[in-house]
Amino acid sequence: MAFLYFTKMPWTGFAIGLLALVAAWFGGERFVLRHVRRLVAAVRRLGSGDLGSRTGLGGAPGEIGLLAGAFDTMAASLDQRVKEREQAEHRSLNRALQQTAVAALGQFALTTNDFSTLLNQAVLLVSQTLEVDFCRILELSSDSQSMLTRAGIGWKKGTAGTATIGVGDGSQAGYTLKSGEPIVIRDLRAETRFQSEVLLVENEVISGVSVAIRTPEKTYGVLGVYSIREREFTGDDVQFLLAVANALAAAVERRQAEAEMQKLAEFARLNPNPVMELAADGTITYFNQAALRLAGEVRREHPRDVLPPGIGDLVKTCLATGESRLDLESRIEGRVLSWSLHPVTASRVVHCYVTDITDRLSLEAQLLQAQKMESVGQLAAGVAHDFNNMLTVIQGHTGMLMARSDSPPELRDSLQAIFFAAERAAGLTRQLLLFSRKSVLQTRLLDLREILGNMGQMLKRLLGEPVAIEFSPPQEIPLVRGDAGMIEQVIMNLALNARDAMPAGGKLILSIQSVTVDSAYVQTHPGARAGSFVYLRVTDTGCGMDAATRSRVFEPFFTTKEPGKGTGLGLATVYGIVKQHEGWIEMASEMGKGTSFGIFLPATAETARTTKQPDALQAPIRGGNETVLLVEDEVTVLNMGRIILQDCGYRVLEACSGVKALDVWQRHAGAIDLLLTDIVMPQGLSGVDLARKLLAEKPALKIIYTSGYNVNYLDTQFIRNGGGVFLQKPYTRSTLAQAVRDCLDRK
Repeated sequence: MAFLYFTKMPWTGFAIGLLALVAAWFGGERFVLRHVRRLVAAVRRLGSGDLGSRTGLGGAPGEIGLLAGAFDTMAASLDQRVKEREQAEHRSLNRALQQTAVAALGQFALTTNDFSTLLNQAVLLVSQTLEVDFCRILELSSDSQSMLTRAGIGWKKGTAGTATIGVGDGSQAGYTLKSGEPIVIRDLRAETRFQSEVLLVENEVISGVSVAIRTPEKTYGVLGVYSIREREFTGDDVQFLLAVANALAAAVERRQAEAEMQKLAEFARLNPNPVMELAADGTITYFNQAALRLAGEVRREHPRDVLPPGIGDLVKTCLATGESRLDLESRIEGRVLSWSLHPVTASRVVHCYVTDITDRLSLEAQLLQAQKMESVGQLAAGVAHDFNNMLTVIQGHTGMLMARSDSPPELRDSLQAIFFAAERAAGLTRQLLLFSRKSVLQTRLLDLREILGNMGQMLKRLLGEPVAIEFSPPQEIPLVRGDAGMIEQVIMNLALNARDAMPAGGKLILSIQSVTVDSAYVQTHPGARAGSFVYLRVTDTGCGMDAATRSRVFEPFFTTKEPGKGTGLGLATVYGIVKQHEGWIEMASEMGKGTSFGIFLPATAETARTTKQPDALQAPIRGGNETVLLVEDEVTVLNMGRIILQDCGYRVLEACSGVKALDVWQRHAGAIDLLLTDIVMPQGLSGVDLARKLLAEKPALKIIYTSGYNVNYLDTQFIRNGGGVFLQKPYTRSTLAQAVRDCLDRK
């Protein structure tokens, strides 16, 4: 309406039309605005005073005022439109600049492996784009308790790489890290949501924005920008910072993924076990050094020559089903290999892991054998113990009947047959006890060279002329502590087995040497232990043994001989004796190439010396009139012992348990000269415990222990230290009488 009103005046319409034409021609609102303002000024001059009258161009003063006001309104409208357009153009320019900066940073992140340089470029680019005074990137520590300034710009020198901030101190950065939301501060001085951070206060920061740098798995840190002038950060500014944070998060994630891939690659490369990667057709696409070493150990040039048969079909099956194949075994050059195949369907490859389980299988077999021998030994010990009690009664009563001078000859012959049969049965139980390590050792320091030398002539007669014996003793050898009779029995049994393995003759080679066993040897030999040992080796050139025989050679009653020609207790006895001497035995045998037994006995610190034990004088059996406390839980054995001792003239007090023996002791303590007690007793008081109690009251008391075997109740160290002597069951009338007399006469 104003325009129509103005156009009623001829010159005004002309001016408006002219300006419109100019605006259309030049298309510039700012140009029009500038000339409208000039026109307003001119109109005001035209309508003022004499100038309007002189020129004749002026209208009524009211019309001039209206015209000037209209032009003012037009100028204000044009000014607002120019400002809005300039702001829109500025925003568009900023957005384009920010997008370009984000794109450049993302491209740099993809091409660089220098993460520190990437962070430094990021803070520089952000600070220039947003035109801020400070920018920094904080990295969360591994313990999630603090953040380190990894990169920064605008701060004083030395801030980046050293300045830290606590996560839980209530700062803006700490809140941003925990919430994950952008935090905008317009005026830090008026901020009440957070505590003032010392670094920001020192640098007179007024405004700022912080955003979290987050990967899908965790938060890496915080990106922050700050200004020393009050500034209102726009939504575009915040979105720009979020875009930069996302680009950095992607770089962090890629860096972590590359580190994991590198770690996995190093794990495969440095793995001490063979690792391979197989393509879909079963060909090897990768192998580590361990796989190459394995190929060399089995005399193959390349790991592909070690792969199990049918590997192509196995790989196809794994990829088709997506299931792993575990514990697949193959054999090559005497080694047993265990394979594990794991498909990676996304890559169409199969990861293959190989383990040489030869030694493990050998150790498991040896362990099973040792456990089997232990259980059989326990059974044998129990049988021998019960059997010895019965044999004690048989031999004792037979001996008493044979001692009677009025026995008819035909009865004496029968008694002798019974006695000798019981003696042979007692020999079998002794072997069972030796095998099960349940017999008492009469130990002393031994020189194995002397034992073998003394047995030389006997071995020659035993083996016969077809078997040649070779023995070259060393100049020096450590002494061992052991039972000479048992060691002789070990050598005798091994020699007899060697003779049977060489029916047409051959060679028996005996050797002794001092050895030191280390931990590496122990790891591959379950029965072994580290230390110094004397190694006794017995080797023959006989027929050897197959695998089935080798696996059972130490079992009691196992024999390859014809019925009636062997008890199967020879090597079982050897095994038990060696174990009882705290050693171990190893065997190697091959069909047609002979057999070798190696015995390890603990060496002492004593130097070897030749000592001869004097022959024991056979003293006549004598009785006496001393008082003997006989303690035995087997009634038949108790009665037999009482009869034998009374027949020898002794006064006998008896008890069927250790508890009852204490009652007898209280009534006759001063009169008792000797305690004859079984070891295993009922009611929780063993023979050794009983002896300790009585010795505490009467140190001069003489003690004899008896048992069918010595179980955990027997303290052999206590006996060796003077706590008594041991009489093995079964015993006869003469052995019992002799043991009692010798013990009473001993100083």
